[in-house]
Amino acid sequence: MTTVITAPRTGRRGHGTELRMLGRQTRHELVSLRRTPITLILSIGLPLLFFVLLSALIGNEVVDPTQGVRLVQFLAPGMASFGVVMATFSFLAVGLAEARATGVIKRQAGTPVPRWVMIGGRMGAALVLGLTSTALVITTGVLFYDLVVPRRSMAAVLVTLLVASACFSALGLALAMSLPTMQLTLAVSNGVVIPLAFVSDMFMVGAQMPPALSTIGWLFPLKHLTALFSDALNPYLTGSGLELDHLAVIALWGLLGVVVATVQLRRDEDRAPSHGRRSAAAGARAHRRVADGAARRNGSPSVGAVLVDQVRHAQAVLWRNASSVFFAVAFPVVLVALIPSVNGGGDRLMANGLTLGVFYAGAMSVYGAAVTAYVNMPQGVVEDRERGVLKRTGGTPLPAAAFVTGRVAGAVGVALVTGLGIAGLAGLAYRPAWPPGLPAAVLTLVVAAVCFAVVGLAIMTFVRSAQAVIGVTLGTLLPLAFISDIFVVGAHFPTVLEWVSWLFPLRHASAAMTEALSSSGTGTGLAFGHLGVLLAWTAVATVVLMRRFRWEASESSHTARTSRR
Repeated sequence: MTTVITAPRTGRRGHGTELRMLGRQTRHELVSLRRTPITLILSIGLPLLFFVLLSALIGNEVVDPTQGVRLVQFLAPGMASFGVVMATFSFLAVGLAEARATGVIKRQAGTPVPRWVMIGGRMGAALVLGLTSTALVITTGVLFYDLVVPRRSMAAVLVTLLVASACFSALGLALAMSLPTMQLTLAVSNGVVIPLAFVSDMFMVGAQMPPALSTIGWLFPLKHLTALFSDALNPYLTGSGLELDHLAVIALWGLLGVVVATVQLRRDEDRAPSHGRRSAAAGARAHRRVADGAARRNGSPSVGAVLVDQVRHAQAVLWRNASSVFFAVAFPVVLVALIPSVNGGGDRLMANGLTLGVFYAGAMSVYGAAVTAYVNMPQGVVEDRERGVLKRTGGTPLPAAAFVTGRVAGAVGVALVTGLGIAGLAGLAYRPAWPPGLPAAVLTLVVAAVCFAVVGLAIMTFVRSAQAVIGVTLGTLLPLAFISDIFVVGAHFPTVLEWVSWLFPLRHASAAMTEALSSSGTGTGLAFGHLGVLLAWTAVATVVLMRRFRWEASESSHTARTSRR
């Protein structure tokens, strides 16, 4: 019997084959977004939410009765630009960094798929997200807020969107390849975008910024993107809307991103750790495991020692996460410096007697406590539950009450550190008088942080995954921050929104902080009514937590019962 052996086909792939691979890779990246709701929230939901809330507050105001032009005509360009940046730069940077950290990039490198197809698929998905985000903002403005899109500039909008998407995708790729971890990439990407958004006319309409901040804005591509969209949607201008000077700046930044990303990709391919260094590292880890396994004390620890250890561990977990530190600590501090600066200065006097700097110092302290206690800490607990850490912890003598108390106390400690940093910055930047109600403000911050932490843990018991926890907590915190005197102050909301804001604890925490800081010193400065609402929320959430807290997810117990049958 004769066996015929045929040689495998070799040769270069055709361009059509690689383009089909690129299309499939792009579709794969879009489908995988369903597993990460936080990406959809930040890239599509957040810009649309900001646009809807700001349009509902100020967008329907008519600025030109003769032509019926509303303020939303000048608000939409900033929100559309913000959507493009979040959907391309942040999405691509964080997604690629996560793929590197989880080994996806390494496994894909062992497949026949070319490197440019894998990267091009991510950039294609980013472009689709950018188009979707911009289309949602503009369509919402047209349908609900009388936004007018001039026909003369439709081509300019499309060209601007394509050039900007390519630019920010390249910059996101360069950032992801330059930083070692996904958490650091998330922190840096948002730490760059959000502060620059405030000095790039994305959130402010007609604000008079200090010359230094305006100059900084023009150095980066965000302000040029906003200027392009603004001119394209400006009903008083004529022409096609294509402005080559702004497009050239955006293209140059994109070229810089391509160069940096190419250099980093080549370094990544050439970087191969030696076997000796791996062995040395493995030996060091083994030595640490042996040292960790040694008994450190005899006998049972006291309740106080257990609580102290849990608090230290909870704080270590929160401070170790770079993205958590940025959103809960650095971001509120940056907003205290930026928001008063673009709204007349921190010494501007408000109707409640507080200066703008002092008011936002209190508001951002409450917001930082909410992010730490309500978003970051429950997310960390759910991640431990997914990895089986809670299950192993449940097999130790550690009581569940001590574990929960330690996590709550750790979040309170981080909130106090954030408040201290905000107070220091406000004191240096605005030099306000010493508030007589400062002790009451500190106590208010502690009560609010405890409330946020317990409510966040109670919500955690109903949610299975860490990504879903972020979606629920962040998806509720950000809208409430707009209607709870955190981001927007002094606005007149519809009756329904007013009722909703007073139903939840964030508005009460903000009001209690404002009352404490505006206290003249004749009383305690404590807003007992608002603090009572916070304590009521804490009590209800504590009952829910006591009844539902488990060391394992509920689906695990269901699976165990099914297997026993």
